[in-house]
Amino acid sequence: MTGGEAGLADRVDASLEGRALGRRQLRFVRTIALSVGIQGPVAGVIVGPAVLAGIVGGAGALAYLLGLVAMGFVAYAFVVFSRSFNSAGSVYAYNGAALGPTYGFVSAWILLLVYVSFAGGVYASTADIALSLAGSFGVHGWWVWYALAGAALTVVLAYRSIRLSSVVILACEGLAVVLLSVVAVVVVADGGPGRALSASPFRLHGITVGVLGLGVVNAFGAFSGFEGAATLGEEAARPTRTIPAAVAWSLLGGAAVYIVFTWIAANAYPTPAALAADPAPFVHLATVHVGTAMGRAVNFAGIISAFGAQLACINAADRLLFALGRDVAHPGGRVRRLLTATHPRFGSPIGALAVTGTASVLALVSFSFEATAVRALTIIVELGAYLIIVAYLFTVLAAIAWVWRRDRRPLPLAVLGLGVGVLGYVLYDTFVPFPAAPFDWIIAAAAGGVVAGVAIALAPGIRARLADSPLLRATRPVPVASGEG
Repeated sequence: MTGGEAGLADRVDASLEGRALGRRQLRFVRTIALSVGIQGPVAGVIVGPAVLAGIVGGAGALAYLLGLVAMGFVAYAFVVFSRSFNSAGSVYAYNGAALGPTYGFVSAWILLLVYVSFAGGVYASTADIALSLAGSFGVHGWWVWYALAGAALTVVLAYRSIRLSSVVILACEGLAVVLLSVVAVVVVADGGPGRALSASPFRLHGITVGVLGLGVVNAFGAFSGFEGAATLGEEAARPTRTIPAAVAWSLLGGAAVYIVFTWIAANAYPTPAALAADPAPFVHLATVHVGTAMGRAVNFAGIISAFGAQLACINAADRLLFALGRDVAHPGGRVRRLLTATHPRFGSPIGALAVTGTASVLALVSFSFEATAVRALTIIVELGAYLIIVAYLFTVLAAIAWVWRRDRRPLPLAVLGLGVGVLGYVLYDTFVPFPAAPFDWIIAAAAGGVVAGVAIALAPGIRARLADSPLLRATRPVPVASGEG
């Protein structure tokens, strides 16, 4: 880190004095847990290969690989910012420092809606997997009860120390990876390395570039959440090193799970059509190659991975809301007292947690009329999926402005410029042709959420407090000589 970056980080820390969360208590492993948890790669890869096979046929692993490359441009923007300074506000501070407080607030508002939406959707995902496992024992029930039980446990854990939450998230994802790896090893051994490790899933198989692009957009969405560690900017030790490393390595780690296990699943099925027709390929592979008990174990792996994801989403959401409340709510008012309330022992943002936890449950309950958890999951998460592309684009554009104002280094500007092009393609492929019902209504709701964020930021009192934010004043960049660092 350059002297200019060190000075900026110190100024940001000073601006948070007395208004921050539990200070510098998380080392790298606990910090990366939040980003990995939001991605929930094991829960995703249990069903993901089938979804992707239905889009790109036998080129699923290739789509995930290209999705990693596309998301890498977004990760670079977060790394550029987090090497200079960090706060619980994540993109609020980053984007506000580069392009002004209103831009920063709207960026953070959008990301807050994403995390709350993802949490509500993953409650349904956890319920769906749990219902499947319970059904294998002859136990049945309404999926909403399973979802609400998971949500309640999530809030209880988030109420306590982030150190406990990070351990739970790591344990959930780590055990899930181990169980899935056992199945993968057996599948490879049974299929023979020649077929099981074939490079076929990394080939085009005659599909068009447009079809491959649809697969890449799907893969891009699967990697969303890698940036979550940025909300731990006040709780991570040595944040200007820990946060960028957590952002980068969580993306690489999550992508590796998707790529490797999709590669194995694609080779284990006789045809892409057979893979696409199986709603849970790894549960099926575990049952066939190992036994019914292992099939249930893989189902359990999906449950704990999904649970880790919902816990991580809520932890990210409440820290982001805490940071916004600290800067925009009226000083001394009840709203600020609520949003900035922290646990006296654990330092967790319990006031913001009450709001985000309630909002995520309301998002879930709003779709409790759906016959299946999968249907509710699809609708709720899709809202966040649309919004997060916008949040990522805002951040890459802000990173370009940040680099231009500081030192105008050609390489970072070129990389970030490519990132804007990639995100532009993702946006185009997502909305052209325009999605049919009910997704057109979800897009309208997402647009309404963005408009609401703009309206809040432009309200006279809030606008004045944003302009006077000690955090954003501290982030004003001091130009450094080109070539430093």
